[in-house]
This record gives sequence, structure tokens and C-alpha cells, in this order.
Amino acid sequence: MKYLLLTTSSIFLYISTIAQSFTGNSLLLHFNVGIEALNTEYNYKLINTNLDTLIKDKAANSNYFLGLEYGPLKWLGIGLKAKVNKYFTEKDNLTGTTPSANSFDIAFTIRAHLFRVKHFDLPLGVSIGGSSLTYNNNDPNNPITVNGKGTYFDLHIQPMFYFKKFGFNAYVGLPSINYSDMSTSDAFLNQYILMNWKGKGLILGIGLQYRILN
Repeated sequence: MKYLLLTTSSIFLYISTIAQSFTGNSLLLHFNVGIEALNTEYNYKLINTNLDTLIKDKAANSNYFLGLEYGPLKWLGIGLKAKVNKYFTEKDNLTGTTPSANSFDIAFTIRAHLFRVKHFDLPLGVSIGGSSLTYNNNDPNNPITVNGKGTYFDLHIQPMFYFKKFGFNAYVGLPSINYSDMSTSDAFLNQYILMNWKGKGLILGIGLQYRILN
């Protein structure tokens, strides 16, 4: 038993010695999956009228995202993040069909790595970029597609644990999206309706990372 404890202690000591987290000139790749919940506001109004309607609701999606980050300084990281979202939808009571909604976010990221040890890194970051949304009602009798383009922002923290160059992480963020440019596949509707959809909420994720350089 004594030899087993000594061996186990030696292994953990060795890992903590060789493991290294983020530092200057590091190039980091991470892949995450997550769940996002949003409080949403959908606003539409008829052109040249006083009819303006605001609908408050909630939305949620499952997502996965890939990030690449470079460290010009040992405490500073800059990079890009691409994120794919699939929204949860319900069957429409009138048409009997289930609509689909998907979006894609791409953003520039800047992060401060203020707490770093050999096997742990705690970056705090901001992501700013753009987002596109596609909604299909999937009604064969009256198919309509809604497209949206807008901005994406999130403030996040991503604790990372390392074993050599590999590791795992958790992701907690506060995302915000705003589709100010929306249109439908129906040209007639586009002549008379202006639409805007935005949301703010919480994202929780887990993932893996690999330090490519340094």
C-alpha cells in the first residue's frame, strides 16, 4: 500500500511538472459543445402605419463551436471563434409541421489570462462579431423562410485544465444577438413588414483543448 501511494504521488507530481498552460506565443485550439438559453424580443411593424408589435418570449439551442487563439503576451490572447446553433422548436398546431431554426456566429475574441499555473488557466474574454439566422416553417402548402443578419457578442469565462498539451475545459458565457436585418422568402411580405429579433441569455458548455505551439 505504501508503494502504491508513493507511485500515485509521483505520477501526479510528474504531471504537474511537465504540464504548462497558456503563455506568450501559445497557439491554442479548443472545441466545445453547449446549451444556450435566451430571453428574446421579436418586433415587427407594418411600413407606413402605426402598427408596431413586440413579442417577448424564450428560446434555446444546442451548439458547438471551434476557437483558435494566439498569445502575443503571456497574459493576453486574441483569436477567432465559429459557432453553429440548432434551436429547439415545437410542432405548429395549425399546420402540423415542425419548423427548423439554425444560426451561425463568427466572432473576434480577446481574452485576459490573469490566473495561470502549470496545469490550470482561467481566461476571461469578450467575443464580438456577426451572426446569421435561417428559419423554415416546413409547411409544404405555404413554405416560408425567414433570414436574419446581425451582431453577436458574448462575455465569457473558460476554466481550462491541462495534462501536457491536451486538456479539458468548461465554458460559461453571457451571449447577446441582434438580427436587425431580416427578410422572408415572400416578396409581398417584405414590402410591408419590418422585422427585428434579438436575445440575451446564458450559455453553458464543456470541451477539449490542444496547445499547438509553446
